[in-house]
Amino acid sequence: MFVDFLAKMNAQEIEKYQREQFQAINYYRNRHGVPSLIWDQKIAKDAQAWANHLALEHSGIGKLEHSGKYGENLAAGYPLSNVHAANMWYSEVTKLDFSNIENADFVNKHVTQLIWKGSKRIGIGIAKSSNSSWYYVVANFDPPGNMMGSFAENVLPPLY
Repeated sequence: MFVDFLAKMNAQEIEKYQREQFQAINYYRNRHGVPSLIWDQKIAKDAQAWANHLALEHSGIGKLEHSGKYGENLAAGYPLSNVHAANMWYSEVTKLDFSNIENADFVNKHVTQLIWKGSKRIGIGIAKSSNSSWYYVVANFDPPGNMMGSFAENVLPPLY
């Protein structure tokens, strides 16, 4: 796992959070019969850098903006015990119509990226604002998902 420092998070907190989210994301992917993602150090470094950027630029307001480099899911919140990014993203699954997945609502694209069959690698970053209690989470997926015309082959219904 890649560790960088910002504000009040120590290396153990960052690694623990990354590991928990990585495991949760792969659990959800397995529920849909798609392969587990592989942890990628370079992608994790980029995710951490973007999380650091969000924590510095938008400190205390929870504003999110995408980096544009990968398939990317973002989350923000506080306290850390309430920032279960993988669970938040996956909770959108109840709003998906798998029988008409090509027309999925763009509001629910976190979950479709999370379970996108064609994505192979992931990196996750988390940073805490230096002047507030906000945490910023970035999960980068490569190759990116949510490609129009490819939902039916990449977003599979849950097996259980």
